[in-house]
Amino acid sequence: MTPDPRIKTPLSAAIIAAVLLLIGACAGEGGADMTEDEALERVEQHIDNAITHMTPQPRPKPRRRLDIPCADSHGRDTGLYQVERRYWLDDIPTDKNQQIFDTLHTYWTDQNYEITEDVRDRHLARALTAEFEGFHVRVLERDDGRLSIRATSPCIETSESPNDT
Repeated sequence: MTPDPRIKTPLSAAIIAAVLLLIGACAGEGGADMTEDEALERVEQHIDNAITHMTPQPRPKPRRRLDIPCADSHGRDTGLYQVERRYWLDDIPTDKNQQIFDTLHTYWTDQNYEITEDVRDRHLARALTAEFEGFHVRVLERDDGRLSIRATSPCIETSESPNDT
């Protein structure tokens, strides 16, 4: 007797449920329910919160604004974008850079960010990246000691997204 293909076994039902749960989790993490304005507000909030904890206080100078196209696992454009904002952090003496990186590491760790890159042990090549709820914040030190900060949102629909996504 051949099993009826319409009747799902407990194992296949569990696999289907796990896949649907995973898809739902990825969609939520990807910012599917977030508007472009909300993503921009949260990107700026992550930057502002980091700057508030820096001593001495830098003077943020905006850099070129970017919206980054998102790709699927095969490299195909999804029609979604990550919004990103970048700033130079002026008025910080280079001898304070290590202190800035250590302070941000402590602050982000205390705030339950996940530190995804930590290169604080190199002079004039430091980088620190943290992730929180799909948002990434990164402080980078150039070879001349100048600092920059950027924050990037999860993939969302933006004004650049095609209408049929």
